[in-house]
Amino acid sequence: MARVSCPNCEAKAIVTSREKQTNGVSHLYCSCTNSKECGATFRVTQSFDHYLNPPVRSTQDLAAALLKGLPKEQQLDLLGV
Repeated sequence: MARVSCPNCEAKAIVTSREKQTNGVSHLYCSCTNSKECGATFRVTQSFDHYLNPPVRSTQDLAAALLKGLPKEQQLDLLGV
């Protein structure tokens, strides 16, 4: 997991709990470790944005679905058979 910094003093913060909102979105409840000068507690929203490299299974499923939509001759041609 990425490091969370305090939005007030930019010191390291500790994630004390996590509350899942939806698939890909969570609220992280955090506490600043700079307790002498700051001591803030706050919530960060963490969200999934997009894949840089999609999971292999998803890519294979997509390719198979696209192939199934083609006529048999085109399927064989693309597969080099």
